[in-house]
Amino acid sequence: MSATGKPRVRARPARRGGFGAVLLRRLPNDSSMKHLWVGTKLVGLMALTLATALNTSWAQVIAVAVVASAAVIAGRVPWRASPRIPRWFWLSLAVGFVFALIGGGADAYVRFLCFTVLFVALSLVIAWTTELAELAPALSTLGAPLRRLRVPVDEWAVTAALSVRCLPLMLEECRIVLAARRQRPVDRHPAAMVRAVIDVVTACMVAAVRRGSDLGEVIALRGGPGPPDRSAQRFSYRDVVALALVAGASVVPALAA
Repeated sequence: MSATGKPRVRARPARRGGFGAVLLRRLPNDSSMKHLWVGTKLVGLMALTLATALNTSWAQVIAVAVVASAAVIAGRVPWRASPRIPRWFWLSLAVGFVFALIGGGADAYVRFLCFTVLFVALSLVIAWTTELAELAPALSTLGAPLRRLRVPVDEWAVTAALSVRCLPLMLEECRIVLAARRQRPVDRHPAAMVRAVIDVVTACMVAAVRRGSDLGEVIALRGGPGPPDRSAQRFSYRDVVALALVAGASVVPALAA
């Protein structure tokens, strides 16, 4: 009891949300990762993906883990930013490990799981430390060599950036559809459950088409998307250090194998 006689209410810590709550949410704090050029982050992620596709050894796992740890530290990512994983997900991983152990592929299963977790972590860090408005200019700059082949690079870059920016809106539409479906009575018959899944998927697709049509009409009324603005892009010493770290993580494990 306090001096005024009112009972104290203990503040509850904020609960972590799922992937939908943290997807493409930029962290408010300042960090070294936010000062990296977006193209550097994309090139680094693609280079690590290619190196992992060519080399899936444990040395490569350690190299990717080093890069992911450096990205988390440089991005100053708080632990509460990590998504809350449901229990059924861990249960499915355990069941998969049991089957892999029975089949003699436990080592490959664990390596694949480690790669998946690390690349998801890297992707989340990039999303948490990237301004979505800088995505289209970076893609346009990276695709500049394709202009000699008369490829519409600027249009592709704007389309990709709009798709990424609309992803949270589509997730919200899917939540609304699922919430509406839960209000209906549940029929446990297999055929009825299949029809329910088809109805939900169809409703989500209709919502996506409607959202895309509305967005296209708005862009057309404003005179088109226009070319990406590449004037604000900066390439600094941080980008050189990041690319050197990615290059080492991509080449050293292959040489050591």
